[in-house]
Amino acid sequence: MSILGVHGIGNRKYFSRAGNDLALATENIGADWLKWLEWGRARHTPVQPSLAALPVAYYADCLAQDIPMGTADVENLDPLGRELFVTWVEEVGKDRVGAQWADQVSQNGIHKWAVRKPAAALVKHFGQGTCDILARASDCLSSYFDPQDTGRREKARQRIAEAIREQRPRAILAHSLGSVVTYEALCAEPELGDGVELLVTLGSPLGVPRVVFDRLDPLPRNKGIRPPRVGAWVNIADVGDPVALPPGHLGERFEGLDEDITVSLNVVNPHGLKNYLRCRKLAEVLKNYLH
Repeated sequence: MSILGVHGIGNRKYFSRAGNDLALATENIGADWLKWLEWGRARHTPVQPSLAALPVAYYADCLAQDIPMGTADVENLDPLGRELFVTWVEEVGKDRVGAQWADQVSQNGIHKWAVRKPAAALVKHFGQGTCDILARASDCLSSYFDPQDTGRREKARQRIAEAIREQRPRAILAHSLGSVVTYEALCAEPELGDGVELLVTLGSPLGVPRVVFDRLDPLPRNKGIRPPRVGAWVNIADVGDPVALPPGHLGERFEGLDEDITVSLNVVNPHGLKNYLRCRKLAEVLKNYLH
C-alpha cells in the first residue's frame, strides 16, 4: 500500500524546527502523519496491515512565513489576505447564520477590506479558534495566490508533482491548502494521475466561492473539472470546519466527485489534521479502496 500525504496550512514550524533542513522537515512531518493515521486505522480497521512509512510532500517553505495565532494578527494581513479573510467571514456567516449576517459584518463606510468588525463578529458567533483558523488560512492563501509573486504557487505545485512522480502513490491524502495545491498539480500534469487509485481531500477549501473556487487554475466555468486520470475522488469535511465550506456540497461545484462525506470530529478544532487522519470514515475509505 502506497500513500502520499500533502499537508495544509500552518506547517512552517516543521521547517524552522528542523533548522531550515527540508529533508529533516519532510521526515518529521511524515512521522506525525504516520502516527495519527495508524492510530485511526488500528482502532477502526484493526485487521488492516500497518504502514511502514507515510511520505508527506512538504511545501510550506515555498510560501511566505505564516502569521502567528491571535486576532491581533488579522490586522497584519497583507491586502490580499485581508480581502480573503473578509470574504471568507462573509461566506461562513452566510452558510451558518443567514441573511442577517451581512448587517453584522457590514463595513458601514469603512474600507471594504477592513478586518476588525468582521473579525469581532466571527469571534462573537463562532469563537476565537475559528478566527485564528481563517486568519492563518487567509495568510497562506494570500501567499499562494499572490499575483505579484506567482513563483511561490508554481514552486509549491512542482514540489507536489515531484513527490507524486517519486512516490507513485496509489492514494493521495491532501489536507486543507494541500488539496488546492494537489488539485492544481494534477490538473496541470494529467499524467501524474496515472496509478493514483484514490484522492482524498480533507478539510478542503476548494469549493469556497470568491476565496478559492474562483481563483483556481484551471479556472472553473460552471463547475470545476475532475482531476484527470485519478481513479476515485473522495472528500471528507467536518460539519464545523470553517475552511471546508460548505460541508457536504463540494460535488455541486466539481465534476466527478465520487463521495462527499461529512463528519463531526472536534468542536474546538474542527480543521485539525490529527482529527481527520484518526477518523473512522477515512479508515473505512482506505480499507474500501486499498487492499
